Amino acid sequence: MAHTLGEHALSRVLEYMAGTGAELTDAQTLIAFKLIEEGLQSGQPDLMAWVMDELPRRFDLPQRPLPPVAPVIVRGSIGYGDKG
Repeated sequence: MAHTLGEHALSRVLEYMAGTGAELTDAQTLIAFKLIEEGLQSGQPDLMAWVMDELPRRFDLPQRPLPPVAPVIVRGSIGYGDKG
């Protein structure tokens, strides 16, 4: 469990990246460390929002297509008007 804002931000970044399917390498972890360090040193008023906004600029994250908004409509008959 994260005890400081920096720990919490780093945990969120790494979990977000893992959730996108990105492979977490040592190089990417170092970039994440530097991102959090930069945010803390610059005194960002909302560190978490700033970090999440910066992620697409710092990392080449895989794009996942969004699921369809609704299922495909398939017309069919439930037997009304069938003469049989």
